[in-house]
Amino acid sequence: MSLLIYSLSLCIIFLLGLILFAPIDVVFNVKGNLNGVHSIVDVKWSFLSMRFPRKKGLEKGPVPKDKPSDEVSEDGSREGDEDGNEAGPSLLESFDDIRSKGRMVYGISYHIFRLLKSIFSSIHIRELSCDLAYGLPDPAYTGMLCGYLHTLASIVHSGCRKFHYSVTPQFFDEQLDVRMAGDIRFRIASFIPPLLRFIFSRKVLRTGWWFVKNKRSSRSGVSV
Repeated sequence: MSLLIYSLSLCIIFLLGLILFAPIDVVFNVKGNLNGVHSIVDVKWSFLSMRFPRKKGLEKGPVPKDKPSDEVSEDGSREGDEDGNEAGPSLLESFDDIRSKGRMVYGISYHIFRLLKSIFSSIHIRELSCDLAYGLPDPAYTGMLCGYLHTLASIVHSGCRKFHYSVTPQFFDEQLDVRMAGDIRFRIASFIPPLLRFIFSRKVLRTGWWFVKNKRSSRSGVSV
């Protein structure tokens, strides 16, 4: 009996070590535009190999034939509104809620960036190629995003063996055309230490508890 327990323990330890420390290779090829995304992902782990082809287009909802007009009651308020100004306070409360949540997330931005940096450093990028042509409705946002993308590309380039990219902003047209292919390798065990540091940081714990209380209070109708 003790020999059986000992053998099972060794098997469990071996499997855990294999899951945590065996390298995982991910080879992907993604093509996307405004009409949808087509991707092929090959995952190789030890002696296993899996392929995940996926094609996703934009979902178009049913278009209503007739758009009902807003009905106005005798006191001049629209139907469904109380005293004609229910929409105003609700939008204001939603904006305040989003602003407070954004302020809480900004408070742990340093921890988030440190987590992302640790995760990126744990991923070995063997080969990466990206060609992107895009255009946003606002040309100013298009230019800002271009600057961020070039900064991100310089960070990725420092830790990549073979890296090619091209970013073509379109300032006068809404457009999206992306082609990305790459080969990366990582180990699950390398993600555990930075995740534990992030989760058990006191500031992150306080922020998470604030979100939990805010969610409970929103369900009960009490604002925090």
